[in-house]
Amino acid sequence: MQATHPARSKANVPAPTLPARSTRYLITLFVALMSATVFDGYDTAIFHLCTPDIARTFHMSDPAIGAMATTVRFGGMLSLAVVFFADCVGRKPVISLTVIAYALFTLFTALSSGIASFTLFQTCAQIFLVAEFGVAITMIAEEFPDESRGRAVSGMHIVSLVGVTVAGLLYGHFVDTRWGWRGLYLLGLGPLLMVAFLRRRIKETARFQAVQAERRRATHEYSEMGAAARELWGAFTGRYRGRVVLIAALWNSIGLIGGPMISFFSLYARRDHHWTSKQVGFAIIIAYIMGAVGSLICGQLMDRVGRRISACVFYLGAAASMVVLFTAQTFAAMFAAEIATMFCYQASRAATSAISTELFPTEIRATGYSLCVQAFGQIGWALAPIIIGLTSRPMGGLGNAAALFAVGPLFGIALIALFVPETLGKTLEELSP
Repeated sequence: MQATHPARSKANVPAPTLPARSTRYLITLFVALMSATVFDGYDTAIFHLCTPDIARTFHMSDPAIGAMATTVRFGGMLSLAVVFFADCVGRKPVISLTVIAYALFTLFTALSSGIASFTLFQTCAQIFLVAEFGVAITMIAEEFPDESRGRAVSGMHIVSLVGVTVAGLLYGHFVDTRWGWRGLYLLGLGPLLMVAFLRRRIKETARFQAVQAERRRATHEYSEMGAAARELWGAFTGRYRGRVVLIAALWNSIGLIGGPMISFFSLYARRDHHWTSKQVGFAIIIAYIMGAVGSLICGQLMDRVGRRISACVFYLGAAASMVVLFTAQTFAAMFAAEIATMFCYQASRAATSAISTELFPTEIRATGYSLCVQAFGQIGWALAPIIIGLTSRPMGGLGNAAALFAVGPLFGIALIALFVPETLGKTLEELSP
């Protein structure tokens, strides 16, 4: 699974001549794409907050909740089928399609009549939301300068706070009305349509345009899709196979924090520790605010001391704080642990996301990111809820079953120490020639 390559000088791996993007355009691009993480945060927060209410609406047990969460998460893994086209036909057409499709299935989720339809529509919504997130991160990595790439990727994670904050503030007002959790899904439709309009102004990334032009010269424009498919197959079964396994393993290790925390914290706090809905909403808002701070700090650290050290620090913090979260008995201890866990979890995601986009070449970057991060890398996140739901009774409670999954990031630290190359200060072409 060795992922490193022999040392190369930058002179041996020349970067292609790319048109310079103005600062104004980079800001426009960031604003147009940040909605991907805003809605990722909003959608995640709704699920985080409304799990008890959804369970009550559809009369669900712990195992049923776990099975539903696992099924929905597997929807995100299917996003690979959508992201593949970003490496074939371009980033811009795919990022334009995903926002419309996500809005449609969000509407259907709000109108769902039972747990089967809710799970189906949420699974479909996740396919396009996760695909949108992956392509957005790819575009940011390809367009921003090397010296600010880490901060730009972290910034995309930070703005998810906007969606989380909106969801948290609205939750207390909607949950006890006749609209309930359905109203929270309906409210997101208007902004989604505005985003679709705004994205008309963004351009295809310069790096993909260069790759696409070379493909067209080589294939005379007759089999561009086939050429892209052959490149992907050759890369992922050949020299980049080790990187696929490595990066997917890193995401699975940190996913063992996200799966239990996002799927069960609200239920655990309200049912087992008798928190009110407003207390849960307030805790999650503060936790995500601190998660944004964690991503910001991580971005600064990545561009100063490197990706490897930054990731290891926050992986360790996430493991320790999650043990406290699901074993503490007092309100204050649980509240502090929820904040600390989200702080370290979001920072860990930012570090792992930067590494993920940097270790694949342009012609397979979007699919590589999706394959590792959103498909193979989500197996741990997806399976954790159903395992916790099934083992909560034999383990003596939901908290005991969830706390065991804190071991995940410790495996991630070992993988980083052994196999992850440092990417600080290197061009994308040097890292993945």
